[in-house]
Amino acid sequence: MARRSISDREIALIKAMLRRGMKNKDIQFFFNRPDRSVNSGRITDISNGKYSDSSAIEAATEQDLDTFLREFEATEVSASVAVPAGSLPLPEVSPIDRNSLEAMFIEDNTGIWKFRHGETDRHECKENFGFRHADKWLRAVAALANNEGGYILFGVKDKHIEGGSVAEDSYQVFGLDREEFFNADPADFSNKLKSIFDPTPRIETGTVVLGEMRVGVIFVHRHPGRPVIATKNEGAVKEGDIFYRYPGQSNRIKYSDLRSMLDERDRQARERMLPMLSELLKLGPQNAMIADLNQGKLSDEKRSILIGEELLDRINFIREGEFREEEGAPTLRLVGDVQTVDGTGAEVRKAFVTPNDLIDEFLALNSPFDPKDYIRCAVEGGNGAWLPMHYYAGKAAMSQADLSEFIMRTAAPIKRREMYRDRAVGVVSAFKTTGGKSSEFLDDLNDGKLPVVTDVSDAANVGRAMAALEGKPTIELSKLLGLMKECKAIIQNSEKASWMSTLRRGLARLDELYFSL
Repeated sequence: MARRSISDREIALIKAMLRRGMKNKDIQFFFNRPDRSVNSGRITDISNGKYSDSSAIEAATEQDLDTFLREFEATEVSASVAVPAGSLPLPEVSPIDRNSLEAMFIEDNTGIWKFRHGETDRHECKENFGFRHADKWLRAVAALANNEGGYILFGVKDKHIEGGSVAEDSYQVFGLDREEFFNADPADFSNKLKSIFDPTPRIETGTVVLGEMRVGVIFVHRHPGRPVIATKNEGAVKEGDIFYRYPGQSNRIKYSDLRSMLDERDRQARERMLPMLSELLKLGPQNAMIADLNQGKLSDEKRSILIGEELLDRINFIREGEFREEEGAPTLRLVGDVQTVDGTGAEVRKAFVTPNDLIDEFLALNSPFDPKDYIRCAVEGGNGAWLPMHYYAGKAAMSQADLSEFIMRTAAPIKRREMYRDRAVGVVSAFKTTGGKSSEFLDDLNDGKLPVVTDVSDAANVGRAMAALEGKPTIELSKLLGLMKECKAIIQNSEKASWMSTLRRGLARLDELYFSL
């Protein structure tokens, strides 16, 4: 096949322009260069799928085309072109649409499937996939997010050289022989990316079935807030790394590309800021508040309102482009309860978290501003091994490995860190068998009945009964926690404050049963 002078991205943009109804002569304006001309016949060939392998390349999205047209800067050209508005009611094809993915592969006359594009600045091939040694594909995700986005194909042999030339089996499909990719939940990918990169790359996953072989596909969107930066070490990915997709390889970014990326980000920030300033002037400062989505706070010169963590996640979800209106411009929607800083039950970021705070927030199932502060409190400042932590790890979107690693980075003595790490990974449990009066309470719980507490001894026995639960009882968790809250108050107002240890163990057991990772 003859070498193409028009890139994949240019072909995708040309197809999008044709779909929008632009004339060939107008399309030429955007792609003619002093060293290369794109004539009307070539555009017609692209439209008919006769130009090289252009038939396998999907048209760019309306959004990508609008971005290209907005940012286009003509060189050595003096002309003007009328571009139709991008408002045609055409369905947008998903980047992981089955037909689109299948079109990326070609079967030869011997029955061997190959990836037709090879490795480009938008495509990377991997033979294997795994979460355990994820640095290779994490690197590719970040690199694509920092360039124009693109695909990672798992189960496809990448390019390699044998005897000075490209090996015959380069880009050959062998398929994935393990189920890890196909069994993974989207949250597994999201949590992994969130734990390594900031901002978090946005991806979509899919599967291509070719004969008896299956290929895993990750489509990476170009990140609007790039650069995506590694925030911690993961194999060959090091804290502070910025990767960029170059033709055929994902490498650490060169200075010139980083400079260009930052200049573009600054320009876009200025463009986004002008409408906001205009709106602020129209409203007047007395009728407006500023939303800080990093700190989760709405504020003006007099008031501050904190936004709950779960609601903040939904706002960020919308802000990052996951939400789309059916008609009109995208709109940011606040859905949930917003509470003032000094209101009853408000979520206030505590300067110092105590074990009592940790227990009270767990009993109320509140959403702390920074859940990691509560885990750190349990490890560094708690008394004994039995304080809830899985609940707070879930609120912080931490995996079991993240929690274990976080515990080992705290400033607690090594023995205490190891004890909490073993709890995090399930080696050590708060479960403990019991007898006597507490065993009667255990029977009540297993029968779906709440024990009746009359004194401090009963309160301590409730804690022991909770620690002896082998599984979740049929009683609602809120009622179990309400009972534990009642018992806590009884013990704290007695002369048996040391009996709080039985309640702490019981709470740790509930934490394991309902929130372990």
